Amino acid sequence: MLFLRSSLGGEYREIGEFLLRPGALPETRTRLQVAVNRLRRSLRFALEPGWDDVEAGLSGLYEAGLGALGALFGGQMPEFVTTMQQLMPAAGVDLEDVPSIQFHCDKDAVFPIELLPVFRLMEPRPPIVNDQSLDENVGRYLGFATNVRRHIRGAPVTAPPVCRRGDLKVSCLPNESGLKVALFHEASLTETAAEKLDLQRHGSRLSLLGPWPSGDVGSLEKIIAEILRESCPPGQLDAHVLHFACHCMSDVESPADITIRLRGTQTDRIEVTLGNLEARSAILSLMRNAGAASAAPILPLVFLNACSSAVVEPLTGASLPNFFQDQGYIGFIGTEAPVPDAVAAAFSKEFYRCFLAGQSLGEALRNSRRALLYQYKNPLGLIYVAYADGDIRVAQPVSEEIPG
Repeated sequence: MLFLRSSLGGEYREIGEFLLRPGALPETRTRLQVAVNRLRRSLRFALEPGWDDVEAGLSGLYEAGLGALGALFGGQMPEFVTTMQQLMPAAGVDLEDVPSIQFHCDKDAVFPIELLPVFRLMEPRPPIVNDQSLDENVGRYLGFATNVRRHIRGAPVTAPPVCRRGDLKVSCLPNESGLKVALFHEASLTETAAEKLDLQRHGSRLSLLGPWPSGDVGSLEKIIAEILRESCPPGQLDAHVLHFACHCMSDVESPADITIRLRGTQTDRIEVTLGNLEARSAILSLMRNAGAASAAPILPLVFLNACSSAVVEPLTGASLPNFFQDQGYIGFIGTEAPVPDAVAAAFSKEFYRCFLAGQSLGEALRNSRRALLYQYKNPLGLIYVAYADGDIRVAQPVSEEIPG
C-alpha cells in the first residue's frame, strides 16, 4: 500500500491510498535500475554530456517509467496519474511554490517514485536538443516537478529544534556557530578532495568535523562510534550533518554486507557494513535500556553522497536509509543508483550553498537538481532522494555567495 499526502506552506492535505500490484515492486526496482544505469552510460559518466547523449538516456528512462506505472498500479494507474496532476496542475511549468509529496510505506515497499513520469503524458515527448526541450522532458518526473519526502512506516521521527520564521515555527538546525558537518571520506578519490575543499570554502559558516578516517579515528570501531555519535552528550546535537564522500556498495545476496568504503590520507581502507552498524546499535540500545550508558543523543541528518547509497534490496527491503531512520536520525539523503564522482561533487556544492542560504531541505535538494540540469544539462539529480522533513532549515541563513 502506498500512502501519499502533500504539504504547502505548513498545511497538509491527504492525497490518497494506492494498492500496489502484488509482486510488482522487485520488477519495478529492477526495471528502473536498468534504465538509470543506461542513462549513466549514455551520459558517458560525464558532468556535462552532449545533447545526443542526454536524449538517448532520458528517452529510455521515460519509457521505463511509463512501464513501471502500469506494473505498479495496474487498473489504478489512471487514478494515480490523475490525482497527481490535479494536486499540481502547474507542476513542471510553475517552478515556484511547489508542494511536497510525503510518501509513506513499509520498508519493503520503497521504490524510486521520483523516477515516475506523471505530468503531460498525453502530450508527445519532444526530442531533447536544447535547454527548453530538456526542461520540458525532466519536468514530467515527480523528482523534478515536486519535493518528495519518504518515510518508512513505524520508524521513529526525530524532530530537530524549533525556531521562529515570522509567525511560523519551523524545524531548524541551530547553526549560530556554523553548520557542523562531520565528514567521512575516501581520500583517494579526486573529486572527494574537491568536495572537501568546497565545504571548507564556507569558512566559519560551516564547521567541518574530521575528516575521518584519520590518525586518531583510524579503526573500524572508532569510525562506527563517530557515525553513531557515541560520545555525544545525551539529548544533544553535536553534529548537524554526517556527510559521506566515498564509495558505497550493495549486496543482493547478503543485505547485511551493504558497505560504506572509507579511506584517510594516511590510513588503510575501512569498510563499514550495514551489519556492523546494526550490531553496535543493538549493544548501545541494550546498554541504554539497562542504565549502563546515558540516554541517546539527538542524531543528525545523514548525507551519503555515494553510489547507490539509498538503494533498497529488492527481496528484503534492507537499506541504509531504513537503518538510519530506524535509529531515529533526523533524516537521510542518498542516491538511487551509481553516481559519477564529478556529479556528486557538483550536487554537494550546490546543496550546501542553497541550504545555508536559508532554503528548506526540500527546496535545496530540488534546486540542486535544477542546477545540475541548467548548468551542465545533466539530469542525474533525479536519483537523489530524501527521507527527511522537507521543511528543515538552518536557524541563521547566510549569503548564497561562497567566501573566497
